[in-house]
Amino acid sequence: MLERRIADMLDTNPVADALHIPTGVWTGLVHHDDQTDSSTISFAPDGTVALRTPRSVGTGVWSADQPGRFAYELTEIFTPAADRSGRVQIHVEAHLEGAVYRGIGTVRVYSPDGVLVHTTTSAAFTGDRLAGGQAAWHDVVSLGAPIRGRTLYPGDEGFEEACSGWLLTVEHRPAAVVVAADADDVAAAVRFAAKAGRPVAVQSTGHGKSVPADGAVFIATGELRELSVDPRAGTARIGAGLRWGEVLTAAAEHGLAPLCGSSGQVGVMGYLTGGGLPLTCRAYGFAADYVRSLDIVTADGLLRTVSPAQEPDLFWAVRGGKSNFGVVVAAEIELLPLRTIYGGELCYPGEDPRYAAHVLGSYLAWVKEQPEEMSSSVTLLRFPDAPQLPEEFRGRSFVQFRVVYTGDEERGAQLVEPLRALGPEKDTCGAMPYTQITEIYQDPKNPVRAHLRSALLHELDDEAVEELVSFIDPSTPGGPFPGIELRHLGGALNRSPGRSHAVSTQGAAFHLWMRMPAPAEQASDEVLERLRRWDTGAMLPGFLFDHDSAPERVRRAYTEADYRRLAALKAEYDPNHLFRINHNIPPFSNGERARSSTAQDMR
Repeated sequence: MLERRIADMLDTNPVADALHIPTGVWTGLVHHDDQTDSSTISFAPDGTVALRTPRSVGTGVWSADQPGRFAYELTEIFTPAADRSGRVQIHVEAHLEGAVYRGIGTVRVYSPDGVLVHTTTSAAFTGDRLAGGQAAWHDVVSLGAPIRGRTLYPGDEGFEEACSGWLLTVEHRPAAVVVAADADDVAAAVRFAAKAGRPVAVQSTGHGKSVPADGAVFIATGELRELSVDPRAGTARIGAGLRWGEVLTAAAEHGLAPLCGSSGQVGVMGYLTGGGLPLTCRAYGFAADYVRSLDIVTADGLLRTVSPAQEPDLFWAVRGGKSNFGVVVAAEIELLPLRTIYGGELCYPGEDPRYAAHVLGSYLAWVKEQPEEMSSSVTLLRFPDAPQLPEEFRGRSFVQFRVVYTGDEERGAQLVEPLRALGPEKDTCGAMPYTQITEIYQDPKNPVRAHLRSALLHELDDEAVEELVSFIDPSTPGGPFPGIELRHLGGALNRSPGRSHAVSTQGAAFHLWMRMPAPAEQASDEVLERLRRWDTGAMLPGFLFDHDSAPERVRRAYTEADYRRLAALKAEYDPNHLFRINHNIPPFSNGERARSSTAQDMR
């Protein structure tokens, strides 16, 4: 048997000799039936062989009876790119001539139902050695067999781009990337990963990267671009590859609006499955409240549609549990009849700590008087004196308010008047089309190298104001750079949603969000430590990055009851922990499930 011959050869030759054994990567040619086909072929030390062509993949085994001579056989399967189906069986007897091999072999072509349709004997095979070790794609080459989209491996053109993304501080080194063309590609990739024992990572835009996807099967959903709006039902169906700016534009054509966040560049699905904290959060609650159904590929490779009526437990878990339960490929969401809002930015000088404290304290008093239709935030900024910055920002500090009011313009102006009375340097507030809502925050559109941290805070008192203002005091050495944002919560966020999900502010008054340049990582730790007195200990699942993706901090993003329910559902839908490249929720063991059930029964 070939397997026995391989084992014997490797036992007697523990170190592969490039002159005598074909271990390595080769460019191959086969001449048969008046045609020449090219391939890349990889021979591994364990006696396996893998093959790639632009339209097929193959796997098999090789053996060597004597130095310089070897045989291999493999099964080649056509990919969807070949526009044909079936398989090819190849057997070759070859010999080495330095960095070249030559051989004679048999090629048998089979129909999809296994009928032999053509045989070629005495086909001529040649190969030129490219590298001495097996290919990076050797163990995962069969992944590409059923994929209609692109399957990329380390070193391939487009590989780095496909697994990069907006957040550059997390670098992915997956075993392979599947640029999915449809839900079937996603399901095929998940099934392969499960069989191969590799984790699955999923990414659309890369705004939510938190854990490196090293060794994973990486599914890029950017080409899943379904988008349709039903104006009569007030809904939209959206594919996982879309960004919020695209949904905003499509919905506005019908006088409708989605509950998006601060950036139109963010991918829709990571935002929704993280709960989605919209700019109109106090008026409408979490974006997850407005998800009607999700199409998700689970760890068993099945495509499921989940909703309040279909697998409601899974529907609950995915909205807040992010990618812990599968790959969401599409969603149906409710849209709102919002054509315009009143909103904008007010910016105040922050170099004088007394004035900055007055402005911040006035804002904290102001928010307590606001109706639910008014959502707002305050950001504390301290810019370095760096020549690459515009002169108006260089070495300066600011206190910045942003407001979004869903009522009429006149009332919005009245509500903002107390903030205007504080004397802003910049005031952009006014009526605007809803399509411009993401321009209020001016989030960076290009990729960034930054550290992202967050927390949920209690109400803030005078001591908190003093502490916060100290971060932007120019007389303080060093210190953090932009920025520290406090988003005002409450309102609809505190009410039970119509469609329950695993997201909650847990009663917090403010959401703290920091985006620090990469060199300022320690500064974000300092901010959190100095604000510990006002920290509720809870977090939002859509804002778990850097250190916050550690298991003990992930647990803080949920109530204890919700976390236990999520872990139990994880054990049900992903018992082998396939989806773990994320802010991870490990599945409960049988013992943990039993203890959880007993505890619930005793309540």
